[in-house]
Amino acid sequence: MPSTDDFKINLNQNLWGLLLSLSALGAAEHFNLPTLYKFAVAVTLVMSLSVIITTGAYTVKYCKKKWKD
Repeated sequence: MPSTDDFKINLNQNLWGLLLSLSALGAAEHFNLPTLYKFAVAVTLVMSLSVIITTGAYTVKYCKKKWKD
């Protein structure tokens, strides 16, 4: 039976930023904080775009390497 002590979450900066911005968005909605809501929406959009771009670039690089072999 494998041990769960060796389980590590390895997220890059883009995913940490997206996680934080989505948390701020949820907190803003829960506590009815309009200024934080506007800021969190803007940061969430930027971080989502960043994750999409980096994931796309990684996928293209991976496919090129895989098809080359």
